[in-house]
Amino acid sequence: MIRLIGLGFFFLLLGLIQVYSAPLTPPPLPPTLEKVNEELLAKSALLMDPLTGQVLYAKNVDDTLPPASTVKLMTALLVYEKTGGKGTVTVDPQDTRVEPSTVPLRPGETVPISELLRSIIIGSDNDSAMALARTISGSVDRFVSDMNAQAVKLGMVRTHFANPHGLPGQPQRTTAHDLMILFNSFLTKPELRQIAQTQIYNLKTSIGLQHMRNHNKLLGVYPGMGPAKTGWTYEARHTFAASATRDGRELRLTLLKSANKWQDTRLLFDYGFANLPPAPPTLISSSLPKTYKPAPSVEPEEKPVEVLIPPEPILYTIRRGDSLTTIARRFSVGVEDILLLNPMDDPDLLVPGQLLRVPVKSRTP
Repeated sequence: MIRLIGLGFFFLLLGLIQVYSAPLTPPPLPPTLEKVNEELLAKSALLMDPLTGQVLYAKNVDDTLPPASTVKLMTALLVYEKTGGKGTVTVDPQDTRVEPSTVPLRPGETVPISELLRSIIIGSDNDSAMALARTISGSVDRFVSDMNAQAVKLGMVRTHFANPHGLPGQPQRTTAHDLMILFNSFLTKPELRQIAQTQIYNLKTSIGLQHMRNHNKLLGVYPGMGPAKTGWTYEARHTFAASATRDGRELRLTLLKSANKWQDTRLLFDYGFANLPPAPPTLISSSLPKTYKPAPSVEPEEKPVEVLIPPEPILYTIRRGDSLTTIARRFSVGVEDILLLNPMDDPDLLVPGQLLRVPVKSRTP
Protein backbone atom coordinates (compact mmCIF):
# COMPACT_ATOMS: atom_id res chain seq x y z
CA MET A 1 0.00 0.00 0.00
CA ILE A 2 2.80 2.37 0.94
CA ARG A 3 4.59 1.48 -2.31
CA LEU A 4 1.44 2.34 -4.31
CA ILE A 5 1.08 5.70 -2.56
CA GLY A 6 4.75 6.46 -3.15
CA LEU A 7 4.46 5.47 -6.81
CA GLY A 8 1.37 7.66 -7.23
CA PHE A 9 3.14 10.62 -5.63
CA PHE A 10 6.10 10.07 -7.99
CA PHE A 11 3.91 10.19 -11.10
CA LEU A 12 2.04 13.24 -9.76
CA LEU A 13 5.34 15.03 -9.17
CA LEU A 14 6.55 14.01 -12.62
CA GLY A 15 3.38 15.41 -14.19
CA LEU A 16 3.75 18.71 -12.36
CA ILE A 17 7.36 19.02 -13.49
CA GLN A 18 6.31 18.43 -17.10
CA VAL A 19 3.51 21.03 -16.86
CA TYR A 20 5.66 23.76 -15.34
CA SER A 21 8.65 23.02 -17.54
CA ALA A 22 6.60 23.11 -20.75
CA PRO A 23 7.46 26.14 -22.89
CA LEU A 24 4.99 29.02 -22.56
CA THR A 25 3.05 29.94 -25.69
CA PRO A 26 4.24 33.40 -26.76
CA PRO A 27 1.53 36.08 -27.11
CA PRO A 28 0.39 36.70 -30.70
CA LEU A 29 2.31 39.35 -32.57
CA PRO A 30 0.42 42.58 -33.38
CA PRO A 31 -0.74 42.87 -37.00
CA THR A 32 1.59 44.48 -39.51
CA LEU A 33 0.53 47.02 -42.10
CA GLU A 34 0.69 44.29 -44.73
CA LYS A 35 -1.63 42.10 -42.64
CA VAL A 36 -4.10 44.97 -42.18
CA ASN A 37 -4.10 45.69 -45.92
CA GLU A 38 -4.65 42.02 -46.65
CA GLU A 39 -7.33 41.25 -44.06
CA LEU A 40 -9.33 44.47 -43.67
CA LEU A 41 -12.85 43.88 -45.01
CA ALA A 42 -14.20 47.45 -44.93
CA LYS A 43 -14.32 49.29 -48.22
CA SER A 44 -13.43 52.51 -46.41
CA ALA A 45 -11.63 52.98 -43.07
CA LEU A 46 -9.86 55.63 -41.02
CA LEU A 47 -7.83 55.18 -37.81
CA MET A 48 -6.46 58.21 -35.98
CA ASP A 49 -4.87 59.42 -32.76
CA PRO A 50 -7.07 62.30 -31.51
CA LEU A 51 -4.29 63.59 -29.25
CA THR A 52 -1.92 64.39 -32.09
CA GLY A 53 -4.29 64.31 -35.05
CA GLN A 54 -2.06 61.72 -36.70
CA VAL A 55 -3.69 59.34 -39.16
CA LEU A 56 -2.45 55.81 -38.41
CA TYR A 57 -4.35 54.07 -41.19
CA ALA A 58 -6.47 55.25 -44.10
CA LYS A 59 -8.31 53.43 -46.87
CA ASN A 60 -10.58 55.16 -49.40
CA VAL A 61 -11.44 57.81 -46.80
CA ASP A 62 -13.16 60.09 -49.34
CA ASP A 63 -15.35 57.43 -50.98
CA THR A 64 -19.03 58.25 -50.48
CA LEU A 65 -21.00 55.35 -48.98
CA PRO A 66 -24.28 54.89 -47.06
CA PRO A 67 -23.85 55.51 -43.30
CA ALA A 68 -26.75 53.39 -41.92
CA SER A 69 -27.40 54.06 -38.20
CA THR A 70 -24.20 56.04 -37.64
CA VAL A 71 -26.51 58.85 -38.87
CA LYS A 72 -27.85 58.86 -35.30
CA LEU A 73 -24.57 60.43 -34.14
CA MET A 74 -25.70 63.60 -35.93
CA THR A 75 -29.28 63.22 -34.65
CA ALA A 76 -28.08 62.93 -31.05
CA LEU A 77 -25.56 65.76 -31.43
CA LEU A 78 -28.15 68.18 -32.85
CA VAL A 79 -30.76 67.29 -30.24
CA TYR A 80 -28.24 67.70 -27.42
CA GLU A 81 -26.95 71.04 -28.70
CA LYS A 82 -30.51 72.39 -28.99
CA THR A 83 -31.84 71.03 -25.67
CA GLY A 84 -28.92 70.04 -23.44
CA GLY A 85 -30.82 66.78 -22.98
CA LYS A 86 -33.62 68.59 -21.10
CA GLY A 87 -37.35 68.53 -21.82
CA THR A 88 -39.86 65.96 -22.98
CA VAL A 89 -41.35 64.57 -26.19
CA THR A 90 -44.99 63.65 -26.73
CA VAL A 91 -45.06 60.77 -29.18
CA ASP A 92 -47.06 61.26 -32.38
CA PRO A 93 -48.53 58.38 -34.43
CA GLN A 94 -46.25 59.26 -37.37
CA ASP A 95 -43.20 58.71 -35.14
CA THR A 96 -44.10 55.04 -34.72
CA ARG A 97 -44.50 54.21 -38.42
CA VAL A 98 -40.87 53.21 -38.81
CA GLU A 99 -39.24 49.88 -38.03
CA PRO A 100 -37.46 48.35 -36.31
CA SER A 101 -37.56 49.51 -32.69
CA THR A 102 -36.75 47.76 -29.44
CA VAL A 103 -38.70 50.17 -27.25
CA PRO A 104 -41.32 50.61 -28.90
CA LEU A 105 -43.04 53.98 -28.33
CA ARG A 106 -46.80 54.45 -28.07
CA PRO A 107 -48.68 57.46 -29.55
CA GLY A 108 -49.66 59.98 -26.88
CA GLU A 109 -47.08 59.02 -24.28
CA THR A 110 -44.61 61.62 -22.97
CA VAL A 111 -40.96 60.60 -22.70
CA PRO A 112 -37.96 62.63 -21.45
CA ILE A 113 -35.53 63.72 -24.19
CA SER A 114 -32.68 62.28 -22.11
CA GLU A 115 -34.32 58.83 -22.32
CA LEU A 116 -34.83 59.05 -26.08
CA LEU A 117 -31.16 60.01 -26.50
CA ARG A 118 -30.27 56.77 -24.73
CA SER A 119 -32.77 54.95 -26.91
CA ILE A 120 -31.15 56.05 -30.19
CA ILE A 121 -27.52 55.73 -29.04
CA ILE A 122 -27.71 52.47 -27.07
CA GLY A 123 -30.67 50.73 -28.70
CA SER A 124 -30.49 52.47 -32.12
CA ASP A 125 -34.29 52.86 -32.06
CA ASN A 126 -35.69 54.48 -35.18
CA ASP A 127 -39.04 55.62 -33.74
CA SER A 128 -37.16 57.52 -31.02
CA ALA A 129 -35.08 59.25 -33.71
CA MET A 130 -38.25 60.29 -35.55
CA ALA A 131 -39.90 61.60 -32.37
CA LEU A 132 -36.84 63.65 -31.45
CA ALA A 133 -36.44 65.08 -34.96
CA ARG A 134 -40.09 66.15 -35.24
CA THR A 135 -40.13 67.71 -31.77
CA ILE A 136 -36.83 69.58 -32.00
CA SER A 137 -37.29 71.20 -35.43
CA GLY A 138 -41.06 71.14 -35.84
CA SER A 139 -40.95 68.51 -38.59
CA VAL A 140 -38.68 65.70 -39.71
CA ASP A 141 -37.94 67.48 -43.00
CA ARG A 142 -36.77 70.62 -41.20
CA PHE A 143 -34.64 68.52 -38.85
CA VAL A 144 -32.95 66.83 -41.83
CA SER A 145 -32.23 70.30 -43.25
CA ASP A 146 -30.66 71.19 -39.88
CA MET A 147 -28.58 68.01 -40.05
CA ASN A 148 -27.19 68.96 -43.44
CA ALA A 149 -26.52 72.53 -42.32
CA GLN A 150 -24.61 71.20 -39.31
CA ALA A 151 -22.64 68.87 -41.59
CA VAL A 152 -21.54 71.87 -43.69
CA LYS A 153 -20.65 73.78 -40.53
CA LEU A 154 -18.47 70.90 -39.30
CA GLY A 155 -16.71 70.56 -42.67
CA MET A 156 -18.37 67.28 -43.73
CA VAL A 157 -18.19 68.29 -47.37
CA ARG A 158 -19.07 64.88 -48.86
CA THR A 159 -21.99 64.08 -46.58
CA HIS A 160 -25.72 64.30 -47.26
CA PHE A 161 -28.43 63.22 -44.82
CA ALA A 162 -31.96 62.21 -45.84
CA ASN A 163 -33.48 61.07 -42.51
CA PRO A 164 -32.62 61.03 -38.78
CA HIS A 165 -32.26 57.25 -38.41
CA GLY A 166 -30.23 55.89 -41.36
CA LEU A 167 -32.71 53.46 -42.90
CA PRO A 168 -32.64 53.18 -46.70
CA GLY A 169 -34.95 55.42 -48.70
CA GLN A 170 -33.81 58.67 -50.20
CA PRO A 171 -30.07 58.55 -50.95
CA GLN A 172 -27.78 59.57 -48.12
CA ARG A 173 -24.05 59.25 -48.00
CA THR A 174 -20.93 60.04 -46.01
CA THR A 175 -17.22 59.18 -46.01
CA ALA A 176 -14.91 57.67 -43.40
CA HIS A 177 -13.27 61.10 -43.13
CA ASP A 178 -16.57 62.96 -42.66
CA LEU A 179 -17.84 60.36 -40.22
CA MET A 180 -14.68 60.87 -38.15
CA ILE A 181 -15.35 64.63 -38.04
CA LEU A 182 -18.87 63.92 -36.78
CA PHE A 183 -17.68 61.34 -34.24
CA ASN A 184 -15.04 63.74 -32.89
CA SER A 185 -17.70 66.43 -32.43
CA PHE A 186 -20.08 63.94 -30.78
CA LEU A 187 -17.39 62.90 -28.27
CA THR A 188 -16.88 66.50 -27.11
CA LYS A 189 -20.20 66.16 -25.24
CA PRO A 190 -19.42 64.23 -22.00
CA GLU A 191 -23.03 63.09 -21.53
CA LEU A 192 -23.26 61.68 -25.06
CA ARG A 193 -19.86 60.05 -24.67
CA GLN A 194 -21.02 58.34 -21.47
CA ILE A 195 -24.25 57.11 -23.06
CA ALA A 196 -22.32 55.68 -26.04
CA GLN A 197 -20.29 53.42 -23.74
CA THR A 198 -23.21 52.27 -21.57
CA GLN A 199 -23.54 48.52 -21.97
CA ILE A 200 -27.03 47.94 -20.52
CA TYR A 201 -29.84 50.38 -19.78
CA ASN A 202 -33.44 49.96 -18.58
CA LEU A 203 -35.76 52.42 -20.32
CA LYS A 204 -39.19 53.03 -18.81
CA THR A 205 -42.03 53.83 -21.24
CA SER A 206 -45.81 53.39 -21.21
CA ILE A 207 -45.56 49.71 -22.12
CA GLY A 208 -43.22 49.01 -19.21
CA LEU A 209 -39.51 48.63 -18.49
CA GLN A 210 -37.48 47.95 -21.63
CA HIS A 211 -34.14 46.19 -21.26
CA MET A 212 -31.71 47.73 -23.79
CA ARG A 213 -28.30 46.28 -24.57
CA ASN A 214 -25.72 48.29 -26.49
CA HIS A 215 -25.37 47.08 -30.08
CA ASN A 216 -21.58 47.36 -29.73
CA LYS A 217 -20.62 43.71 -29.15
CA LEU A 218 -17.04 44.67 -28.25
CA LEU A 219 -18.05 46.63 -25.13
CA GLY A 220 -16.66 44.77 -22.13
CA VAL A 221 -14.95 42.29 -24.47
CA TYR A 222 -12.23 44.14 -26.35
CA PRO A 223 -9.63 45.72 -23.98
CA GLY A 224 -10.21 49.45 -23.58
CA MET A 225 -13.32 49.57 -25.76
CA GLY A 226 -15.12 52.88 -25.27
CA PRO A 227 -17.96 54.90 -26.83
CA ALA A 228 -19.15 53.81 -30.27
CA LYS A 229 -22.10 53.79 -32.65
CA THR A 230 -22.99 50.86 -34.85
CA GLY A 231 -24.89 50.70 -38.12
CA TRP A 232 -26.12 48.08 -40.55
CA THR A 233 -28.43 47.86 -43.53
CA TYR A 234 -28.38 45.47 -46.47
CA GLU A 235 -27.15 48.28 -48.73
CA ALA A 236 -24.63 49.82 -46.31
CA ARG A 237 -23.48 46.53 -44.74
CA HIS A 238 -21.61 47.15 -41.46
CA THR A 239 -20.74 50.74 -40.50
CA PHE A 240 -19.03 51.80 -37.28
CA ALA A 241 -17.51 54.72 -35.38
CA ALA A 242 -15.59 53.64 -32.28
CA SER A 243 -13.08 54.70 -29.66
CA ALA A 244 -10.72 52.60 -27.53
CA THR A 245 -8.23 53.62 -24.83
CA ARG A 246 -5.13 51.87 -23.49
CA ASP A 247 -2.53 53.20 -21.07
CA GLY A 248 -4.11 56.63 -21.20
CA ARG A 249 -3.99 56.91 -25.02
CA GLU A 250 -7.16 56.95 -27.10
CA LEU A 251 -7.60 55.84 -30.70
CA ARG A 252 -10.67 56.39 -32.90
CA LEU A 253 -11.78 54.64 -36.06
CA THR A 254 -14.54 54.82 -38.62
CA LEU A 255 -15.59 51.99 -40.95
CA LEU A 256 -17.93 51.96 -43.94
CA LYS A 257 -19.24 48.99 -45.94
CA SER A 258 -17.56 46.23 -43.93
CA ALA A 259 -18.47 42.55 -44.08
CA ASN A 260 -17.53 42.21 -40.39
CA LYS A 261 -17.00 45.35 -38.31
CA TRP A 262 -15.98 43.39 -35.21
CA GLN A 263 -13.09 41.71 -37.03
CA ASP A 264 -12.04 44.96 -38.70
CA THR A 265 -12.18 46.89 -35.42
CA ARG A 266 -9.97 44.41 -33.56
CA LEU A 267 -7.52 44.37 -36.45
CA LEU A 268 -7.23 48.16 -36.73
CA PHE A 269 -7.08 48.91 -33.00
CA ASP A 270 -4.48 46.15 -32.45
CA TYR A 271 -2.41 47.62 -35.26
CA GLY A 272 -2.86 51.19 -34.01
CA PHE A 273 -1.92 50.57 -30.38
CA ALA A 274 1.12 48.53 -31.45
CA ASN A 275 2.36 51.37 -33.66
CA LEU A 276 1.32 54.41 -31.64
CA PRO A 277 4.26 56.82 -31.23
CA PRO A 278 4.86 58.50 -27.86
CA ALA A 279 2.92 61.72 -27.32
CA PRO A 280 5.06 64.84 -27.90
CA PRO A 281 5.82 66.64 -24.59
CA THR A 282 4.04 69.78 -25.85
CA LEU A 283 0.79 67.83 -26.17
CA ILE A 284 1.17 66.22 -22.77
CA SER A 285 1.54 69.66 -21.19
CA SER A 286 -1.53 70.93 -23.05
CA SER A 287 -3.66 68.55 -21.01
CA LEU A 288 -2.80 70.58 -17.88
CA PRO A 289 -5.10 73.38 -16.72
CA LYS A 290 -4.74 76.66 -18.61
CA THR A 291 -3.10 78.21 -15.55
CA TYR A 292 -0.77 75.85 -13.73
CA LYS A 293 0.93 76.69 -10.44
CA PRO A 294 3.84 74.44 -9.48
CA ALA A 295 4.27 73.26 -5.90
CA PRO A 296 5.73 75.85 -3.47
CA SER A 297 9.49 75.84 -3.05
CA VAL A 298 11.22 74.79 0.17
CA GLU A 299 11.16 78.37 1.45
CA PRO A 300 7.56 78.90 2.59
CA GLU A 301 7.74 82.68 2.24
CA GLU A 302 8.29 82.42 -1.53
CA LYS A 303 5.13 82.58 -3.66
CA PRO A 304 4.69 80.03 -6.45
CA VAL A 305 5.38 81.27 -9.94
CA GLU A 306 2.42 81.22 -12.30
CA VAL A 307 3.07 79.40 -15.57
CA LEU A 308 0.73 80.01 -18.52
CA ILE A 309 0.01 77.00 -20.70
CA PRO A 310 -0.42 77.76 -24.42
CA PRO A 311 -3.98 77.52 -25.80
CA GLU A 312 -5.21 74.27 -27.32
CA PRO A 313 -4.04 73.84 -30.94
CA ILE A 314 -6.52 74.11 -33.82
CA LEU A 315 -7.40 70.82 -35.56
CA TYR A 316 -7.09 71.63 -39.28
CA THR A 317 -8.06 69.33 -42.16
CA ILE A 318 -5.48 69.46 -44.97
CA ARG A 319 -6.91 70.42 -48.38
CA ARG A 320 -5.60 69.86 -51.88
CA GLY A 321 -2.88 72.39 -52.72
CA ASP A 322 -2.01 73.07 -49.07
CA SER A 323 1.61 73.31 -47.97
CA LEU A 324 3.07 73.94 -44.54
CA THR A 325 4.00 77.44 -45.69
CA THR A 326 0.47 78.37 -46.79
CA ILE A 327 -1.06 76.86 -43.64
CA ALA A 328 1.43 78.68 -41.41
CA ARG A 329 0.70 81.96 -43.21
CA ARG A 330 -3.05 81.41 -42.88
CA PHE A 331 -2.82 81.03 -39.10
CA SER A 332 0.03 83.57 -38.61
CA VAL A 333 2.43 81.03 -37.10
CA GLY A 334 5.80 79.64 -38.13
CA VAL A 335 6.32 76.42 -40.07
CA GLU A 336 8.61 75.23 -37.31
CA ASP A 337 5.79 75.75 -34.77
CA ILE A 338 3.56 73.40 -36.77
CA LEU A 339 6.34 70.81 -37.06
CA LEU A 340 6.78 70.81 -33.27
CA LEU A 341 3.20 69.55 -32.90
CA ASN A 342 3.22 67.29 -35.98
CA PRO A 343 6.36 65.11 -36.36
CA MET A 344 6.69 64.25 -40.07
CA ASP A 345 8.99 62.07 -42.14
CA ASP A 346 8.46 64.32 -45.18
CA PRO A 347 7.10 67.84 -44.46
CA ASP A 348 6.60 68.39 -48.21
CA LEU A 349 4.14 65.49 -48.45
CA LEU A 350 0.75 66.56 -47.08
CA VAL A 351 -2.17 64.20 -47.60
CA PRO A 352 -5.58 65.83 -48.24
CA GLY A 353 -7.97 64.85 -45.47
CA GLN A 354 -5.20 64.39 -42.90
CA LEU A 355 -5.70 66.24 -39.61
CA LEU A 356 -3.00 68.74 -38.61
CA ARG A 357 -2.57 70.41 -35.23
CA VAL A 358 -1.88 74.13 -35.68
CA PRO A 359 -0.74 76.14 -32.65
CA VAL A 360 -2.75 79.20 -31.69
CA LYS A 361 -0.66 82.35 -31.75
CA SER A 362 -0.31 83.65 -28.21
CA ARG A 363 -1.74 87.06 -27.53
CA THR A 364 0.35 89.53 -25.62
CA PRO A 365 -1.46 90.79 -22.50
